[in-house]
Amino acid sequence: MEPIVNRKADGDDLVNEWKALFGTLPQASMEDYVGKYLSKLLPDEPQLLEKRRDLKDRTERMQRAELLLTLETIIACDGNMNEMARALFIHRNTAAYRIEKLEKVLGLPLRQTDNLLRLKLAFLFREMLNSRR
Repeated sequence: MEPIVNRKADGDDLVNEWKALFGTLPQASMEDYVGKYLSKLLPDEPQLLEKRRDLKDRTERMQRAELLLTLETIIACDGNMNEMARALFIHRNTAAYRIEKLEKVLGLPLRQTDNLLRLKLAFLFREMLNSRR
């Protein structure tokens, strides 16, 4: 499933403006920013995956991937939990539980727009870094 954040909406000029604005940032700065906000949810390095193949680790990786998708979706829905639940085809209570879990993992209240903006920038930088590779 393609993350909802990566889907291009008609008239979504903001992302293009940000790419133009931040396009000259050094790669290391973007990597640091992404790491600061998303490292707890991103997949492990391939060499670590070789060593960790038991069921508990696979379950943990699946949960992180699910939380990462949830985070991308809540940001794309501008923090609207009902819209996020519809987009992910989950019950509103499940959405609330995932948001609580994300807040604990990230240490950020997701109901604050400043934090949503920080995370949106982290996803933008991640996308820009991936397109450079």
